[in-house]
Amino acid sequence: MASGDLLVRGGTVVDGTGAPSFEADVRVRSGRIAEVGPGLRPDGEPEIDAGGALVTPGFIEPHTHYDGSLWWDPHIDPMPSHGTTSVVLANCGLGLAPLREADRNQLIELMCFIEDLPTDAFETAIPWTWETWPEYQAANDQHPTALNVAAFFPHQTLRMWVMGADAWERAATEAERAEMAQLLNEGLAAGAFGLSTSLMDLDRHNRLVPSRMADDQEWGDLLDVVAAHPGTTFQFVPRAFEFEHFPGDMERMAALCRNRGIRANWGGFFAQENRAKERKISLDLVERLNAEGSEIATLYSVRPGYVNLHFERSIMWSGVEAWHELCNVDGDEAKMAMLRDEAWRARAREDWDACTYTLAPINRPHMILLASDEPRNAEWTGRSIADLAEARGVHLSDAVADWLLDNNMGTHLKTQPQPVDNETLAEMARSPMTVNGASDAGAHIQMFVGAGDATYFLTSMVRDLGLLTTEEAVHSVTGKQAAFFGIQDRGVVTEGAAADLAVFALDEIDLGDEVRVDDLPTGSWRYSRKPAGYRATVVNGVPTWADDRSTGALPGEFLRNAAVS
Repeated sequence: MASGDLLVRGGTVVDGTGAPSFEADVRVRSGRIAEVGPGLRPDGEPEIDAGGALVTPGFIEPHTHYDGSLWWDPHIDPMPSHGTTSVVLANCGLGLAPLREADRNQLIELMCFIEDLPTDAFETAIPWTWETWPEYQAANDQHPTALNVAAFFPHQTLRMWVMGADAWERAATEAERAEMAQLLNEGLAAGAFGLSTSLMDLDRHNRLVPSRMADDQEWGDLLDVVAAHPGTTFQFVPRAFEFEHFPGDMERMAALCRNRGIRANWGGFFAQENRAKERKISLDLVERLNAEGSEIATLYSVRPGYVNLHFERSIMWSGVEAWHELCNVDGDEAKMAMLRDEAWRARAREDWDACTYTLAPINRPHMILLASDEPRNAEWTGRSIADLAEARGVHLSDAVADWLLDNNMGTHLKTQPQPVDNETLAEMARSPMTVNGASDAGAHIQMFVGAGDATYFLTSMVRDLGLLTTEEAVHSVTGKQAAFFGIQDRGVVTEGAAADLAVFALDEIDLGDEVRVDDLPTGSWRYSRKPAGYRATVVNGVPTWADDRSTGALPGEFLRNAAVS
């Protein structure tokens, strides 16, 4: 039998459209679904026993940052062990092409700071055999992966290519806008899935990223190109964490998209209970904008919010200048010398008190929890920095500084998990103008692991709480996403579609714990996640996960948008 031939027998098919499930076998020929029906007779192909299990489309993760790591980890761990078959890269305006060699180090520094990724791995483990988007696409075509990969065309590198150092300083001229439009058109015509950008980010020097220097003329020229490629979309990140700016960002982007008929998504929306006020304002605003003629989908996260806070070039402290400086100092000894310096500590206290915005929740110190591997500090593990500061009678900044010194930097802080408003999450899943999947998987790899969100969503919302039907939940992580992003022939179990499948029983799977793995190419570590209990994950007819282990297969494709497919 040819590779990509398979028979999945005895399961309940949930086809990804939201339609009622049904009992059926699924036959795959040459990577495509050839038959769906009961009692299909074996024809010598490999078989997967789906008795008592669901057979669904493979899950799609639309907001990820595996752009770099897929070059040193083509299996894109732990995604296959959680039923995922496709990911979308180059979100937030950050990607690896187009990119001149002269701008490479600057892009690496920018991307690795914003997404908390290892610069040394980007420098040494990515081949960098491309500059243009078509060259990047060709390189990916020759690099097998375990998952299918789709990618946006990133605004940051587009501006860097055309404007060089001026990309960080000013709006584009008419000639520069024309060149940007031509390059974007080239990328979309080759297969990129749309344009991505950010209205939020800063670099490690606290400069606005290049996309934030764009004026409405530039946006208009670029979005005209997106509009000329039906099926492509626009992804943008508003200032949702500086919420006073959020409505203005949304109004601006809606006005630009509305008159061009562009489908857009903004991310990410968090359904945590502690953001109820912001949640209502943002959802009401998007509802009004869409009623006025926009087509803006809210990309939402499904899991309880928490991060592990560390001090190695982390974006989380960028609003507290002295602590931001500490994060950007190389080596633990140099960091500890800074922590002991009284002048630095005085400045750190002032910066802490003056801070108006940072991703680390320093204004809610009871949410920041301590962790330590030192037995003498075990009593403090799980208690907050507020508890520590009160017990020692010191400023919060000094309490954190002392804690790091007490543990020789061998510690981290963790934000207290914030429960999700599950009723809101169910409403989001049912809304026609939402997209499930603000996982950020592949980014912030020493802070959390985004992989496995679909597992959490299905087990929580369907199995444990009963707030969604299986059909509703599966649709929201498969067919609905494929339709929104224009991912052709995927996200559904139907004859003729690509054979991307997940086989699992809801009572057999669980999200599993985060685990630390020391497998980065330059010796550093990341968080991964234990296998969830899926019976099989199938990509283009080839199992990538079966019998609770990786098969080692790399059948994924670098996808093209619907107009090119």
